[in-house]
Amino acid sequence: MTKAGSIVVDTSAIISLFRGHEPARECFNAAQEIGLPVTVLAELYCGLRKCNNPDKERQRIHEMRSRMVVVGTDESTAIRYAEVYASLERQGVMIPVNDLWIAAFALRHEMALVAKDAHFTRIEGLELIEL
Repeated sequence: MTKAGSIVVDTSAIISLFRGHEPARECFNAAQEIGLPVTVLAELYCGLRKCNNPDKERQRIHEMRSRMVVVGTDESTAIRYAEVYASLERQGVMIPVNDLWIAAFALRHEMALVAKDAHFTRIEGLELIEL
């Protein structure tokens, strides 16, 4: 069971928000607590090198972060990662490594994950809010 009003965001959800996607905006505005895995933050900063105006995008990231709780991994998250990895490996359907960490974070903290990536549906027990 997930915590009511608590979400974890994937990079795809934040990009959707930045692009003005209405369902993403509604989801962010409705959330009482937003968890931002450090993995997502790293992906956003990596994306700065691909954009036309990195200073503007860095400011957008900073403003967005002020509403979220940035959290790193811990041993419980690592254990969830290993469980998800093993399950997907048995199914023969792996997903990107960073997305494994993001899903493990959501599972460990019992929070719904907001994402545009359909491959998260492969993860048993993960509450996914697809944009």
